[in-house]
This record gives sequence, C-alpha cells and structure tokens, in this order.
Amino acid sequence: MSAAYVNGCAAELGPIRRKVAELPEYAAGPPDAGTGFAEYREAEGGILGLLGPAVRGALDASGTDPATVDTILLATESLPADGPDRPALTGLLDDLGLRRAYPVMLGLADCSTAIAAFDIAASLVRSGASGTVLVVSGDLVRTVLPGGRVVLGGTAVAGDGAAAAVVSGRRYGWELLGGARGIAQFEPGPPSRLLGAQLAMYQTVFADLWKVTGLTARDLGTGAVLPSNLARDALRTFLGEAGIADRQMYLDNVPRIAHCLGSDPLINLADRTAGGAEPSPVVLLGTSAAHAAAVLLRPVEE
Repeated sequence: MSAAYVNGCAAELGPIRRKVAELPEYAAGPPDAGTGFAEYREAEGGILGLLGPAVRGALDASGTDPATVDTILLATESLPADGPDRPALTGLLDDLGLRRAYPVMLGLADCSTAIAAFDIAASLVRSGASGTVLVVSGDLVRTVLPGGRVVLGGTAVAGDGAAAAVVSGRRYGWELLGGARGIAQFEPGPPSRLLGAQLAMYQTVFADLWKVTGLTARDLGTGAVLPSNLARDALRTFLGEAGIADRQMYLDNVPRIAHCLGSDPLINLADRTAGGAEPSPVVLLGTSAAHAAAVLLRPVEE
C-alpha cells in the first residue's frame, strides 16, 4: 500500500485579540488559573476571510500547485446553506486556483471532525482515488455557538480561527501513519459518570492509535501531543489518564488563542513547527464532549 504524507499546513486567526477575563461570564471574577485561559481571537469579517488565507498558506508551505489539488475536505459548521458564504466559496476556490478540486463538507463530530478528515484524506491518496487532498477547518463562534464563547462549563473558551493542510503521496513533511476515533458512551447519572465516559474515550482512542501505528507514547518527544485547546487542567487529566506525560502535551496556545474549535490541533502543529521543536512523531488530537479523533504523524527523514 502506498503512503500518505502531510506536506505542509498553515493557520489564520481572527485578528482581534480579546481578554478572556472581560467576557460577561467572568464578570464576578477571572477564570480559574488552572484553566490557563488568557486571550481569545475574534474575526472581523466572515468565515471566508479566515479560510482563504489558511488555504493559501498551506499551499505555499507545502509547495503545492493549486491545479494539482483534486479534493477538498472542508470541516466547518460556519457555512449555512441559506447564507451568502456558501455560494461565495466557489469564487474563493477559483481565485485560489483550485479549479479542479471537488469540495466535500464534513460535520456532526464537532471539534474532532477536522482530524478525522485526515484519515479520509489518507485513504483517498493511498487508494489512488485522489492525488492531492486539502483538509480545511474553520469556524466563527457567533455562527456555531450563539449562546456565548464559554462552553462545557468553562472547560473551553471559544475563538475564531481556521487552518488547512495538504495531504498527498509526495514524500515530504510528515508521514501519516494512521488514526483512531472514539465516542464517549454516556449514561444517565451524576457528573462523575460523564467524566468517566470521557476518560474512557481518551484511553480507547490512544490505545487504538498505538495498535494501528505500532508506536507508543514512549516514541513521542516534548510537546508532541497537539490537542484541542481545552482548559490546561482538564487536558492534563484527560491526557494523563491516557498515558501522556505533562512534558509531551503541547499546551502553549491555550493562553494565547484559547479554543479555536476544530482548528486547534493544526494551529498547534503550525506553531510547534515554526518554533523549531525537536524532531518527533506527533499526535493531532481533536476532541469535544462526546467525540475524539487522533492521527499520528512521523517526520520524513531527508
């Protein structure tokens, strides 16, 4: 079977920086220090203003000719069918040179959808059904969370952002070794049952990931698990129960951008790479209250 590679990625954040402590939900006091939240990002315009630069950046970072992209997997809930951005997307893709790319929208698994899309992209490339696939993620909080930015009981503070990555058979960047997905099996009862179901979900996803790829947590370096940006204390609990050490968790962006929904793991990959982190396999982990998806990438040796 042929291999699939993530050739490059890029992100675009809402340009407006806001203080989490100034949100109405924290009028009586700032968020607990253990969460790590400090700032979130807010977009000035529509979702295409984030998606366009992220896609352009990924094409440039990977050295990919837009004309070679034949499939786009778009993970977003910010393109409602009755809104102006859905038809305008065609014009954006044309402007970016993506005239051969067939767009497919993915959803229903919340902030894990974009990471699950990598497994789909890899399958398309390995089978020969696609030559080059763009995985694109992005959302505006005002569109998908009309109830406000503080969600999951304060476990996350949502911001606006987008990210994109190129997946192809070209041996460059990161080899996509495999992925795993899971759903938390909730039962009625006290909050402890909810927590137990979530912990079991994390444990199962990582156990499946190691089985599929043949690697283990011992093969990961510092800051090599790139998760959804939930509260730091929550991530340490969830990931710790799955066998991930504190030093292996990439938590740098929790204070800086909070939770950019499905785009967090890719934003974290772009930032970790730009920061010159040590070579190591990395795990992209997208999670919500009930869904989790992970993929394991190994750097290509030159």
